[in-house]
Amino acid sequence: MEKNKKQTLKRIIVFALMFVLAGAISLAGSLLYGKETEMLIRNIVMVLAGTGIVIFAFTMEEMNERFVYRNGGRYARFAMMYLGGLVASVLLPYLPVTGWPFLVIFVLLSVFSDGVTGLAAGSVCLLLSVNFAGGSFAVFWLYFISGVAGILVFSTLNEEFKVGIPMFISLLILMLCLTANGILLSREQLSVAQFTIPAINLIVCCILLLISLKMFSTTVIHRNREKYMEINDPEFPLLVQLKDMSKEEYYHAIHTAYLSDRIARRLGLDDAAAKACAYYQRIGKLKGDNTWENVSAICNEYHFPPNTKKILKEFVDESEKIVSKETIVVLFADCIVSSILYLFEKDPKAELNYAQLIDTVFRKKLETDELWGNEISLAQIHEMKKIFVEEKLYYDFLR
Repeated sequence: MEKNKKQTLKRIIVFALMFVLAGAISLAGSLLYGKETEMLIRNIVMVLAGTGIVIFAFTMEEMNERFVYRNGGRYARFAMMYLGGLVASVLLPYLPVTGWPFLVIFVLLSVFSDGVTGLAAGSVCLLLSVNFAGGSFAVFWLYFISGVAGILVFSTLNEEFKVGIPMFISLLILMLCLTANGILLSREQLSVAQFTIPAINLIVCCILLLISLKMFSTTVIHRNREKYMEINDPEFPLLVQLKDMSKEEYYHAIHTAYLSDRIARRLGLDDAAAKACAYYQRIGKLKGDNTWENVSAICNEYHFPPNTKKILKEFVDESEKIVSKETIVVLFADCIVSSILYLFEKDPKAELNYAQLIDTVFRKKLETDELWGNEISLAQIHEMKKIFVEEKLYYDFLR
């Protein structure tokens, strides 16, 4: 509850500042271009109204968990991107209309929020530039359509973040829009010079997208990749210490991590975080009891990624409610591994009916209130159960 209050307060403060600064940027731009008082007031009102819509869209998309790239709670980062887009909108009218790199602005605003919010934010920025440049409806139409196309194609990216095809499609649509609106409608005789600025625009958009998306991938999508590669290595010092303390605990962690990784990948979840949680769910025993205090201390000492700490807290701390899908995956993997190891310990030669055992584990878990109010759907639980059954050949390694 306390955490939610802090999150809400942070959102209010950041978005209030964003709202005020958006109005200030609009005012500065209107003064820069010498707009009349009526036009100045109109620009400020429209930008503030648009900014209010952007804030509402961001908040609603966060509440409904529709963000694609883990942008929830990243208010300051999005606010900086939006305000940067408004500043660029004030300066872009100094360039020829066919040279505005609005494709980049639309795409970046969407990947730092989501499609709906990015579309709203990009449209506000575009309207401001069109107003300052005294452009026509065709100019807005040109960059709005290409911006929408950019948002749509880049919203299909997954964790691998392969940008080649989305880049090609978005630049192709931008080229077609520039040709249709900037060249075909020109009353001048066709010449090479008419194609120069649109060509430069395409090149600049391509370069800016490559650079900015590479930075986004490194700092947001894969910022913890190297750390996960380190801690998810079975020879990581912590796991070696666990093995020295208890081989049973070590191999239990190895088997649970294998299954958690497989299930999380198939369900499209954060497999690296689930695997790490499976490895270190009992690491607190290195300090005595497997309490959350001991586990948390070890996580902080070895700088575990935040999502892994969150999942471990849900798994280890009995007072914490299980919410995330990754925690549930690890929970079922741990129960199944524990059940099989227990039965093999009683009778190493036992021929187990793995499908029946898995069905029993799922039924007993679902009969309790332990999994109520979490993020996982019944369809995903059904799919998870199906995948566990498919892994029956692996279970013989637990003998």
